[in-house]
Amino acid sequence: MKSVIILGGGSGSRTGLKENKIKMMLNHKPMIMHSVDKFRQLGYEIILVANNEDYLYLKTLNPNIKITVGGSTRSESVRNGLKEVNTEYLLIHDGARPFIDKTVIEKVEETLKQYDAVLVCKSVTNTIYNKTLNVLDRNELIEAETPQAFLTSKIKSAYQSNPNMSLTDDISMYKLCFNDEIGLVYHETNNDKITTKEDIMRYITPSFRTGFAYDIHETDVNRPLILGGIKIESPFGLKGHSDADVLIHAVAESLLGALGLGDLGSHFPDTDIKNKDLDSKKILLFAFEKLKELEYSIENIDASIYCEKPKLASYIPKMREVLASILNIDASQINIKAGTNEGQDAIGKGLAIAASSNCLIRRNYENN
Repeated sequence: MKSVIILGGGSGSRTGLKENKIKMMLNHKPMIMHSVDKFRQLGYEIILVANNEDYLYLKTLNPNIKITVGGSTRSESVRNGLKEVNTEYLLIHDGARPFIDKTVIEKVEETLKQYDAVLVCKSVTNTIYNKTLNVLDRNELIEAETPQAFLTSKIKSAYQSNPNMSLTDDISMYKLCFNDEIGLVYHETNNDKITTKEDIMRYITPSFRTGFAYDIHETDVNRPLILGGIKIESPFGLKGHSDADVLIHAVAESLLGALGLGDLGSHFPDTDIKNKDLDSKKILLFAFEKLKELEYSIENIDASIYCEKPKLASYIPKMREVLASILNIDASQINIKAGTNEGQDAIGKGLAIAASSNCLIRRNYENN
């Protein structure tokens, strides 16, 4: 049996998140589980070090995983994990490195047959200065990564001998006690650590997202017809708690859907008196503010209006201008179509007007 301590006890402070980043979904499963699954497939006993707050959540992911609570520092968390290790050799891996390749782990295992401590690393390719602007010889530099591997008795001894020491990796702790040669495993695979907000944007947040929405309102002879933010000459309008602009409602809801923010009713309930006769352009502006807040931009919007009458072709250019102005995009990024329902159902009989909207949004790389 081989053992690996996977560290997952961070707070997410450097990412700016309100929760531990290891719980964020990466390719449809929590980030931490990418490391867990790779080591488990290679026959490792998993010792997962987590926060108190995440203990129950992680236990539900796999009840067979051994979980222990971490400390206030990385070194304290490793110390707690070491108490659970009984195997001869041990690997220690950071759960925020979900891309670790199995071939690298296997190379670590082979190298561990010759050394009592092994470091996964990369050669430095950039020019590196110190703070006095002297160039360092990059041929003498390496980038340290995890997993780092050890003869268990020695790494336990190193941590026990330095109970108050807090370091950023385990090889550093090992070298405080032992002058052994360290086995180096060089590689060129992606073993990036997800640490900052920019890392989250790069790896976790999708580059493109789509949204779709459909809305329908009954006609009402006592109300004006507002579509796309403009008044349409018509003998009837639409029923609704707001101004019933069915086109803007569909566009706004498709944007909220692309962002994963639910439907329009959850943000503008018809039970709230503040939304009575609300100008729907304010609803669209709300969706736009959410786009900016989550750092997305609109790629394009394709919308359709379904009504038997009135004829809308002459109004569509103005609708595009109004929507584009609110969303701070070019009118060419908005397509609006109008069609009938061929005399069928409520729309075809003039009892209702409907609209649908598809949108594509993209992450703002330039803001990262």
